[in-house]
Amino acid sequence: MAVEDLPEGARRALERARAEKWSYAVRAVRAPDGRVVAILGEAHLKLAKASEIGKDVVGNFELRGVETFQRKQVVGGRALGVVINAPRVLLRTLSFGAIKGSTITDAKQLPSGYTVELERAKRMPFGLHVTSLYMTAFFVVAFLGLLAPLISAISPGLALVIAVLVVAFQVHLLALIPAIALRRYSFSWVIHPMIGILTLRDELMAAGTVRMLEDHPSERAAVVVMGRAHLPGYERILVERYGFRRL
Repeated sequence: MAVEDLPEGARRALERARAEKWSYAVRAVRAPDGRVVAILGEAHLKLAKASEIGKDVVGNFELRGVETFQRKQVVGGRALGVVINAPRVLLRTLSFGAIKGSTITDAKQLPSGYTVELERAKRMPFGLHVTSLYMTAFFVVAFLGLLAPLISAISPGLALVIAVLVVAFQVHLLALIPAIALRRYSFSWVIHPMIGILTLRDELMAAGTVRMLEDHPSERAAVVVMGRAHLPGYERILVERYGFRRL
């Protein structure tokens, strides 16, 4: 990776992260003003070694941008946050601490430098509200589907309704195939709302990265941390829409 403009410690940390292919994907772009932005796509759950590498990466940058779903600004966002994060918390608890959390959280806890939530914006895209409500309903129905035998013993009618909803969501999942194929287009969330949790937030984070660099002109480089599924779309938007260059 041609990132000679980065300090030695940052380069070394990024190379270590790059070697942890199960936990990280690493890319870098150059902003129109010449500054390098390292992109760290992470698995939000990881083992101790990978967690320490992530801490080393963010600790070597004074300017850090992080993915953070703005649940308070999105309809149903708080409920979606619960149904997504609860399994992660349960898994970490059952592992007795062997499974570690997100490098995003580690970046936010650093006492020096600047950590910026890239998705902060005055207005959230309409599609993200739809996506949030849809995904919340999806996960709630999926959970109730697992409890179907118990619910059936209590209320057969309710169990039937849940079974119908489970089948409906399963059939609708087929629409994800064309939605993923067309994810580069802004309308893809209309085909299947679930794709919006990636595409719409990719756009928010790309715009947030541009604002972050504008707000901190004295910082010579930056790192951004996000779930690795965001990385391709986020990088493409930076290059095609904002004039960044891949390194």
